[in-house]
Amino acid sequence: MGCCKNFIGTLVCTAILCGAGVVAYLYGPWNKDNDGGAEETSPTTTLTAKSSACENCCNGLESNCDLPIDQVTWAMVHNAMSSQDDSFYAANNDLSLEKALVEGYRGLMLDSCLCDGDNIIDVIQEYVTGNDEDSTEEKYLGFCHGSCGAGSRNPTTVLNNIKTFLDVNPNEVLIIEFEVGDGTLELLYQAINDSGLEKYVLRYEENDGTISTWPTFQQLISANRRLILFAHNGGMESCVTQTCPEGIFYTYDHFSQTSWNDGDTCDLRGNDNTVPDEHGFFLMNHWKNDENLDLPSKTNAEEFNTYEFLSTRFGKCKERLPNIVAVDFWNTGDVLKFVEDKNKEIGGGGDAVVAASRGGSIRH
Repeated sequence: MGCCKNFIGTLVCTAILCGAGVVAYLYGPWNKDNDGGAEETSPTTTLTAKSSACENCCNGLESNCDLPIDQVTWAMVHNAMSSQDDSFYAANNDLSLEKALVEGYRGLMLDSCLCDGDNIIDVIQEYVTGNDEDSTEEKYLGFCHGSCGAGSRNPTTVLNNIKTFLDVNPNEVLIIEFEVGDGTLELLYQAINDSGLEKYVLRYEENDGTISTWPTFQQLISANRRLILFAHNGGMESCVTQTCPEGIFYTYDHFSQTSWNDGDTCDLRGNDNTVPDEHGFFLMNHWKNDENLDLPSKTNAEEFNTYEFLSTRFGKCKERLPNIVAVDFWNTGDVLKFVEDKNKEIGGGGDAVVAASRGGSIRH
């Protein structure tokens, strides 16, 4: 609207909008495979985990139960809010995070944003004109990636669905890692409390950034504290140096991770925790964007998410094997089978498995 003020401007706008049209066609929510779905995920969606048939299992395996939670392998959905199911442009996933939970993923990455009601056309116009002034519209919390105009999920719906999943699956433990957008930390914390998830959140008497040994799955299930929350950015800093919100751990107090857009090596990304300690979490970012558009690539996922590719990459991690694998297009490939097999190997590790006992106590 504001960019086509003259002939040259019209040409520029036309070129950009045509390009945007191609991207929208390729990456928009209507471009689904036959196994995709267009329905909106609601709190009434069936959220019974496929693993629930095993009454004595913890996250799908009996052998997990006596293991500390950082001594197993977790399958995690990268940018889990972003799916074609939920009408995101350039989505990271075909299917919703709720369906991922049902299938067996137990880790979610979510990005919090301040939204103002912009749509994709508003985003394009702001890019073209360079006018990124704050909207006068009242802002609200959303789960988006980069821009709410390219897709956003209502945190109330998402968090209520996660709570329902925990309600109906008492032997399942979840990890959520939040990338906190500017100005959203307090809103996010309030949304978590309003959802009723607070009763499931793992808390210690002191969240001081140091956990020498994590609890076992069975300890968390017995205490009914089956949700572990991590967060970074947006005001979250090390809990060693600041008072963190109760029940939310600072990600890089406990995580090291491989580099982004690197599907081949085990090289570490520079952050606050660059040594894969034997305790805590070592995250493998197992996804790679399209090299030309820098948008999520299902073609790459079809290669990366195969059993063979995962096995090869794990074999390159000499200091420590990753215990979290984050992927795009989670329903593509063999990720869940690979993770299950890794955990069966770990569960049969005999005296290599050490039961957890932390100096502090879990708050019930």
